[in-house]
Amino acid sequence: MKLFVDANTLVSGLVFAGKERLLLEIARYGACDLITNRHVHREVVEVLARPGLGLSEVEQRRLIALLDRSVSTVEDPAVEKMRHSRNRLRDEEDLPVLVGFETSDCDYLVTGDRELRNSTPKAMTTRQALEALLGEFE
Repeated sequence: MKLFVDANTLVSGLVFAGKERLLLEIARYGACDLITNRHVHREVVEVLARPGLGLSEVEQRRLIALLDRSVSTVEDPAVEKMRHSRNRLRDEEDLPVLVGFETSDCDYLVTGDRELRNSTPKAMTTRQALEALLGEFE
């Protein structure tokens, strides 16, 4: 299964223990393919550098290396394709995520963003992705 992953899912998986971290681990072991685009990758790097997370530069580099081992990064969608989708989302900053997913050959979009999940029937939460991969779990 190929999953396009949003920044909120990736940051949570890199920084915190929980479902998102489990998804990254499953991908590292080859049970699924996690895909994102350069826009999302940049956003993850920016969030990891925020002082509020309290990560040292060494920790940030280690997490980015883990990201790069677990997730394939593809090019951003063409600007023209995003222009055509401009009115689909309230937050236009999320257009590269939605259009990136739609132009990828991924099966689902995994995101914690409710508006993104409501914008396509192929979007799901991390829990739903894990259930699709592993079956029901607690």
